[in-house]
Amino acid sequence: MNYKNTLHIVYSLPQTILEKLLFLFQKSRIGGRNFENVNWPSPIKAPLSITYNIAQCFGDKIAVKLYDLQERIKIVPQKGDILLGHPYMDPHSVMWDALQNKDFSAKYLISPYNHNTSQVTWFSEAVKRCDLYFAICGQYWFDTFSNSPFYDLAEKIVHLNMAINTVDYPFVKKKYNPPGKRRFFYIGRYGHFGDEKGIALLEQLAAWIPGFEGGYICEGGEINGWHQISKPTRLTPEFMTNLAGSYDFFINMSRADAQATTVLEAMSWGFPVACTKETGYSDESLFYLNIDDLEQNVAIIEQMQNSPDDELHRISEKNRKLAESKYNWQHFGDVLKEHIAL
Repeated sequence: MNYKNTLHIVYSLPQTILEKLLFLFQKSRIGGRNFENVNWPSPIKAPLSITYNIAQCFGDKIAVKLYDLQERIKIVPQKGDILLGHPYMDPHSVMWDALQNKDFSAKYLISPYNHNTSQVTWFSEAVKRCDLYFAICGQYWFDTFSNSPFYDLAEKIVHLNMAINTVDYPFVKKKYNPPGKRRFFYIGRYGHFGDEKGIALLEQLAAWIPGFEGGYICEGGEINGWHQISKPTRLTPEFMTNLAGSYDFFINMSRADAQATTVLEAMSWGFPVACTKETGYSDESLFYLNIDDLEQNVAIIEQMQNSPDDELHRISEKNRKLAESKYNWQHFGDVLKEHIAL
């Protein structure tokens, strides 16, 4: 179908080994690809899932061209074209160049957001240059927006919840270990901006709680006092079914996380979740931990250890339904469509 205008989407794209190497030397020129020419993985996980679903959302209304946020390439828009993209720390990357181009009819920014200055202030100039900034984050970060480094730009910022395709994450948690013998697991990575992922807080739990049993799959390092379940791997339904036979609760103690997708995955798999509100969740049926109150955290872990099985099943089923009804790509796309005039 021939469309008059084009939506230029700058976000993560799948990369071959060769493309990854070329990116290291700033030699790659893979931008301007059509959706159907991209080799999408299955299942599609974040951040690729964001690119994929944005393209799906608008592909029947406007021509779509895709660019990887890391590449250095110049977009040449036609009159009426629209820009929607994620900035990258390289000041010569595609999004920064495009934001200076006056030929776009509208320019929109989209990326994960929290209040941590190390994570977000480097793209404050991009927020100033765009028409709107779609901030992918939990409600917690909007409830506390008076603490935001972007407070003076509030009129430009639109809240956007992360989404997941729950079909890719079947409900696998069917039963629990006996009270007092329950085990916790973490899936994630080490922080890139200090300890924003709260790894030290996970280690603190293991050090303070007698008999605490935790397992991890963590990119970037070890977690002291915890057992390594495996190195980073594909979390297939078979793998997670086996994990569910040994572990009972997912835990995330991030200090500054936009909205951890691993929480949504755990909710979909049927695990009760313990997390900090700084993980990006504050209105769900979760066990809420505190980044500053160790005694409170110990009490919450004790509560989880002794909760009746039927209560845990009720929480798991409720959160699975919430992942299906609230954190889905239909809602994600509806927010974009509401604010982007094609």
